Amino acid sequence: SFSAIGNIEGQWAAAGNPLTSLSEQMLVSCDAKDGGCGGGLMDNAFEWIVKENSGKVYTEESYPYVSEYGSVPFCIPYGHDVGAVITGHVDIPHDEAAIA
Repeated sequence: SFSAIGNIEGQWAAAGNPLTSLSEQMLVSCDAKDGGCGGGLMDNAFEWIVKENSGKVYTEESYPYVSEYGSVPFCIPYGHDVGAVITGHVDIPHDEAAIA
C-alpha cells in the first residue's frame, strides 16, 4: 500500500495537482486482492482503485493509517475526502535503455 500510494502522490503532483497526502489505510483495509498488512502488489492496488473504487484515492486526513501493529480494521468505503483520481497505470520496462 505504501509504494502504490507514494507513487500516486508523486504522479498526481507531477501532473500539476497539489501534493496531497493520500491514504494507505484505504488499500490495507479495502483492497481484498492484496494481503492487508501482509503485503501486496502495486499493480493489484492500482487495479483495485480503478475498478472497485472508481479511481478515487482518499486523503490521509480523512482515512488515516491505524494498522501500525498488524491489525487490519474493516473497510469503511464511504465518508472520505477524495485527494486524487487515477484512470489506470503503466508498467515501465526493466531496461534502462528502453526507459531513456
